Amino acid sequence: MLPTINRELIRLLEEQITLLFQAENGVCDLSKPKRRITIIGGCGKMGLFFGQQLSHNQCFVNNLGRDWSNAPQLLGQADLVLIAVPIEQTLAVVEKASQFLDPSTVLVDLTSIKTPIVSAMLSHHPGPVLGLHPMFGPGVQSFLGQNVIVCPGRNLEACQWFLDFIEEKGGKLSFCTPEEHDRMMASVQAVRHFVAFSLGVFIAEEGIDLDRTLNFASPLYRMQLDMVSRLFAQDSSLSFKLMLGTPQHQNAIARLDATIRRVAQMLKQNDQAALQKTFETTRSIFGQDAHRALSESNYLIDRLSSFLAAQEVTPKNPINQEFIA
Repeated sequence: MLPTINRELIRLLEEQITLLFQAENGVCDLSKPKRRITIIGGCGKMGLFFGQQLSHNQCFVNNLGRDWSNAPQLLGQADLVLIAVPIEQTLAVVEKASQFLDPSTVLVDLTSIKTPIVSAMLSHHPGPVLGLHPMFGPGVQSFLGQNVIVCPGRNLEACQWFLDFIEEKGGKLSFCTPEEHDRMMASVQAVRHFVAFSLGVFIAEEGIDLDRTLNFASPLYRMQLDMVSRLFAQDSSLSFKLMLGTPQHQNAIARLDATIRRVAQMLKQNDQAALQKTFETTRSIFGQDAHRALSESNYLIDRLSSFLAAQEVTPKNPINQEFIA
């Protein structure tokens, strides 16, 4: 008997193949209602991803860009409006779009900051409101295995078909309040970007030969270096927005800075007792998660080692890849 995870993977792959066949051959599933979706910012990377996924699900998907001359029709007749614009434009777009929406329309945003955005949607739109934060970048090909944070705003039942769609495609939904989301993002995103950014700056200022270091590197070092290099391969504005996004983000980074200085002082004073006590206290907090991390990282190391070995004997071809936060 196949393990449950393998059966689920096979089911999802079969479903994707069926949908692609239907799309290419004009076959329609008449049992599904035709939802009308308007994506504001549908030409952006994340907007395109959602548009493609929804189109494969036999939804009518329209894009609303800079030209709002068709806004009354595209927004007023939509079952769901998805806001996928840069975060600094989101509040203004929420206010502008809401005047065209039918009270039954589901209004959804995809920003990485939730409290002010969900609050604005609730203030300007009397209908169903949903805050989503996809925890992946637009380089992925499907929802399979991807985390999506859900912040219910109003009338979750009216939004359920959209959440069901994400889950049916393999997405993993986690529910929380907008406030909890923003607290978690301070450590999950802001601090992580700060650490990678700072390490990259340190390596650059030290004048370290990156290619040369790989000859002396363990797989873990290479993985960490890949994460740093990945950050600097992207648009800098993304990291800056995450690090400077909210006072919570900035305060978390300041606390990390204080922690680093405190630990560095222990090292400077050669205080092994303090270091050991700090290590044991921290290990007790991680608890069983440390065992999960060992298992996952060992798996990643093994796969990376196999990939690198294959690269040594395979001609290199340029690959156009998207980068994610």
